[in-house]
Amino acid sequence: MGMQPGDPGIDITTNQSFDGRIRDIPDYVPGGAAAGLWRGSMMTAFQTGAPKGKFYTLSFLYNPSVVQVSHSLNTDNTPMPAYTRSDADGGTPMVAAGGSLSFSLLFDRTYEMSDRSYSGTHAGELGVGADIQVLYNMTGVNTPLVPLNRIGGEETDRPEYAKSVVGTMQMNPVWIRFGQTNATMAKAVPFMTRLVYFGYINSLGISYTHFTHRMIPVRCAVSVSVQLMSTTGWS
Repeated sequence: MGMQPGDPGIDITTNQSFDGRIRDIPDYVPGGAAAGLWRGSMMTAFQTGAPKGKFYTLSFLYNPSVVQVSHSLNTDNTPMPAYTRSDADGGTPMVAAGGSLSFSLLFDRTYEMSDRSYSGTHAGELGVGADIQVLYNMTGVNTPLVPLNRIGGEETDRPEYAKSVVGTMQMNPVWIRFGQTNATMAKAVPFMTRLVYFGYINSLGISYTHFTHRMIPVRCAVSVSVQLMSTTGWS
């Protein structure tokens, strides 16, 4: 299959497709027609930080069994409703909404790690580490470090020697899509009703549960918490 573009670290902009043997789940809809299982994803809202102007995208193996959403008022950070504002004040604050989102994901690279045809690919060499790399890139945990090199007596940045190190988590807005809506209804139904959310990830928990004999993680569970934001200006 060959090595996919991008070295491990900040260059991995999307996780490799999962093996068909774990994706092929029998599905049936009334009338006898077969339909594929819908899988969600997360994608950064802007290109900052991604190499060559690309977005970071994390595709899910399966959608979470539970999606928990809560909404609350924050009197220290709540835009005033339109009916209380002057007509001259036409601006809409782009701030965090009074809501949060939490869910858990499963990643499994059993087939990729046991099938030699995946040798040389990210998933075949790193297991679920390849998926986590994308998640780290989305949240800024992977931080590029460019060492200074003395060339011709002068200190010069050498981007080709850039390495990814564990850095500080950053507030990078992301779109999270769990569901799929009929195109006609999509224009009338709000994002959240369609299980589409916008905000920044403020907490991650990763549990590696299965390993190869070389301690390469094969399966992991990921818990995600998100601070919801207003979609104004981002839609």
